[in-house]
Amino acid sequence: MIKIKTVLNELKQNVVRPIYLLKGNDYFLQNFFVDYLTKTIFKSGTVEKFFLSIDEMSGKEIIDRIINQDLFASKKIFILRNPQQLKGKANLELIKLCSKPIENHILVLISDEWSSSIIIKKIEKVITPIETQTPYENEIIKWVKYLFKINRKVIDQECIKLLIKNSGDTLSHLNNEVEKICLSVGERELINLNDVKMFSGWKREHQRWEFLRSLGNKNYDESMRLGKMLINNQETMTSLLYPLTYMFQELLYEKINTGTFVNNRNYIPIPPTIKKNIGTFSKNFTYSEIEFIIECLRNIDIKQKTSLSIDETDLVQLISNVTKK
Repeated sequence: MIKIKTVLNELKQNVVRPIYLLKGNDYFLQNFFVDYLTKTIFKSGTVEKFFLSIDEMSGKEIIDRIINQDLFASKKIFILRNPQQLKGKANLELIKLCSKPIENHILVLISDEWSSSIIIKKIEKVITPIETQTPYENEIIKWVKYLFKINRKVIDQECIKLLIKNSGDTLSHLNNEVEKICLSVGERELINLNDVKMFSGWKREHQRWEFLRSLGNKNYDESMRLGKMLINNQETMTSLLYPLTYMFQELLYEKINTGTFVNNRNYIPIPPTIKKNIGTFSKNFTYSEIEFIIECLRNIDIKQKTSLSIDETDLVQLISNVTKK
């Protein structure tokens, strides 16, 4: 596994590999790499970049598009997402193609899954994967500085930490917040704390992670106060289901992996503050309690989609189930 920075430095030196395998589901990193590769190869000329969809094309059509060259053997980039979904002969042809790439045809394979399928493992024997998981906080800090720098803005460390706390679940989320902040401050160069709080949804995010923390600590009164505040203002039960489900799934993984090797799980779509406390929260619940809570969340999701349901009623019932001693 190699860092994306290593490959970007290669491209700065105009060193282009015939095939790239991106591994990890941070869409910002995936798109950033493809855009950087495109600019490196085509400079200011005509761009020939093709996205190959397994949902819309057969395996044979995909392989044929990659291997067939035009009369002028012009440079092209082909992007194939989740190649592990290819079946049969196309699967074998792709593996062969990785060993014998087509001249002037640059192939970018993108695997959203961190764990490797059989086909990805075979490709990894030939192609060293590039990590495109959401990085840890020390690396995210560098990305935030870079994103403000390309927007010709200056931001201090305190503002960066607040921005990461509230929006650091993925680089895509962070990039969106940076763009909103930069657009909002206009020509002003210096970004301050008020900008971050006002234009990055600080209040909503802050209340949300406080609510998740109170549930993780089994604090009934605080959970009820914060939960009702969220529901009565800007959240719905449906919007809360996503982070709630992921948090309790992570608590379940923590229970399962206690005392054993834990796989790298950089990407978790919950606030970094909550992610750091998963181990502490897990001690407040038994395995069966977590399973029961996940089942409750699943039932609420079904009810929200199939029948008339009252958000506050669902919320109160969930908080009671989570915080009971």
